[in-house]
This record gives sequence, structure tokens and C-alpha cells, in this order.
Amino acid sequence: MGGECGCGGGTPGPHGFSVLVMTAAGTSKLEARRRAVEAARRANEARAERDKANILYATNFLYELGKLAEVEVWKKERLAQLREQVAAEAAKRAATHRTNAGAWLARMQGLGENMTTIAARTDVGVGIVRTMLRHAPKDETSTPSGGSHALGAGGAGGWCASRGADDVERA
Repeated sequence: MGGECGCGGGTPGPHGFSVLVMTAAGTSKLEARRRAVEAARRANEARAERDKANILYATNFLYELGKLAEVEVWKKERLAQLREQVAAEAAKRAATHRTNAGAWLARMQGLGENMTTIAARTDVGVGIVRTMLRHAPKDETSTPSGGSHALGAGGAGGWCASRGADDVERA
């Protein structure tokens, strides 16, 4: 037995042919069918496992995609809340500064200055001076009713003494 046996199955080895062949002499039609069915079954199982894994992966992908959309909604809501908080804090701070500005203008009026001279000294419009004076604390507005707008009865020294030295330093 040397060389090829003529059945198309390759060369014989120590344990028979080295290549499995499907020939009429070596394998029956029933055996070939069994092998084909088995190969198809294994391929179907592998495909079913891939499909099962792909369904799991697609499910998780779609879940995370939905969560991503929820994050965008949460971000928009949170930014709206933060904008409201910042707007409220800004309004509060602006009101404080308007009140302080009005208080300083009221003190200038208390020294006898009118809105026109205050506007000229500060290089802002009379409208701004008028608006800021509306925000002055009620106890700060001291426009004498009738009489001179000069230093008044207390004079400048009276104003400094009643306001405190720290106010003069800030001015």
C-alpha cells in the first residue's frame, strides 16, 4: 500500500486516512446526512448564542441610551433651577447695592446737595440719581422741608457724628 489509494481521500496514515472523505466506499449517505445535520445543529447553537448575547447587548445599549436622554432632561431642569437661584441671589445682591447707593445719595442730599449737583459730581444722569434715591432706606432720606439746603442745623459735624466714623472712612 503505497501512495494514493484512488478514492480521492488523500494518503493513508498510521491510523487510516489523514483526511476524512465522503465517498461511496468509506461513508454511507445516512452517515453524511448525520454529520451535516450535526454541523448545522452546532452552527444553529452558535448563532442562537450570538443572538442571545446580541439581544442582551442591544437591551443594555437601549437602556443606557434612555438614561442618557434622562440625563439631558435632568440637566435642563437643574440648570433652570440654578438659573432661578442665581437670579434670586443676583436680585438680592443688586437690591443691597441699590439700597446702599441710595443711602449714600441721601446722605449727600442731607448735606444740602440737590439731584442736579449730585449728578454733576458723580458724572451720572439725573435719572439714575433719582432712581437710586428711590431705593434709599426711609430713615436716610432727609430733605429739609422748606428752608435752605445748606449745612442745616446740625452742620457737617453733626452728620459725621450721627453716621459714625466708619461711614466717613468708606466714603
